[in-house]
Amino acid sequence: MTGWRLVSDAGGTNVRFARAEAGKDLQKRSSYPVSRFASFTDALRTYLDETGGKNGCIGAAIGAAGRISSGAVRLTNLAWDISEAEVSSELGAPCTLINDVQAVSFSLPVLSTADFLTLGPPEPCFAAARRFLVANIGTGFGAATLVRICGGWTSCPSEAGHMALTFSGWGDNSLRQEFTSVEHVLSGRGLCNLHAAVSNDTHAHAPSDIIAKASADPNHATTLRLFTQIAGDVLGNLVLAVAAWDGVFLCGSVARGFAQAADLSILRQAFEGTGRMSEWKKRVPLALVTKNDAALTGLAVLPLDGCY
Repeated sequence: MTGWRLVSDAGGTNVRFARAEAGKDLQKRSSYPVSRFASFTDALRTYLDETGGKNGCIGAAIGAAGRISSGAVRLTNLAWDISEAEVSSELGAPCTLINDVQAVSFSLPVLSTADFLTLGPPEPCFAAARRFLVANIGTGFGAATLVRICGGWTSCPSEAGHMALTFSGWGDNSLRQEFTSVEHVLSGRGLCNLHAAVSNDTHAHAPSDIIAKASADPNHATTLRLFTQIAGDVLGNLVLAVAAWDGVFLCGSVARGFAQAADLSILRQAFEGTGRMSEWKKRVPLALVTKNDAALTGLAVLPLDGCY
C-alpha cells in the first residue's frame, strides 16, 4: 500500500511534523512553538492545512515527552494530552504513540558517521552492538534503551529524569537539598537554576549563554563543571542499570551545547567512577547525536507491529 506516514515529535518547547514518504524520506518538515497552540490536535490541524491535508496518509507515529499509558499521554512539561484514538480519528488512519526519547533511539541503526560526534575514545560499533542507552538533555531529561532482537530492534522508555539525584560531590549541602531529582539539574531549566544557586546570580540566563560564557567567566565555568560531573555520574549509573555496554548517545538542545563546550575528561572521569564496574565503563563509548530531527527519523522507521 502506497502513501505517507505522518510523524511528529511533541516536546516541551516545540512540536515538529513531517511526512515519511516511501523509502522513509522525510518531506514537508515543519516546527512550531508549543506555546502557539492550546492542544496537539490544534497543531496537527495547522500542519495539515499548511501542507496539503491528510489525503494519502496511511498512519501516524508520534513521539511525546511523557509517560505513555494505554495509548495516551499528558506531556511532562506541558498541559497537552495526546491519544492514539483522537489522532486516528482526526487522520482517518491508525496512530502509534511512543515516548520521544524512544523515537530518537530508533534512529540509531540508520545513522551515518556524519550524524553523530564521538566524545573521545572508544568509538561505537553498530555492527556488533546489542544495547545502547539514549539520553535526552533538553527542556527535560529522558532516557531510553535500544535493544537488538531477532529481526530488528526494540526500545524501552524510562522516567529517568524523575529519579532521585544522589550525586555525592556537591560540597555545599544546601545544593544537595535543593536539587533532588535528575531533571532538577540535567535540563535547560535545571542548568539555569544550578547557575543561580552556585553563583548567587539572580539574573535570568539562557542555557546557551551559561555554556558559551563558561570559557571566560569563573562563575559560569563552575556551573558547567558541576553540570558535567553530574551528567557523567548519572549516565554512568544508567549504564549500570540497563547494561548498555555498547554506548551512550546524548541528544537534545542542552546536550548539544554542553557536549561541545564541556571538559570531556571531567565527563569521562565522572562517568567511569571508581567502583567495581569502572573498568567495564571505560570501554563504553559516549557520543552526541548531531542529526537534525533524529526523533522524526526514528519514527519514520519505527516498526508498527508492536515491537517496541
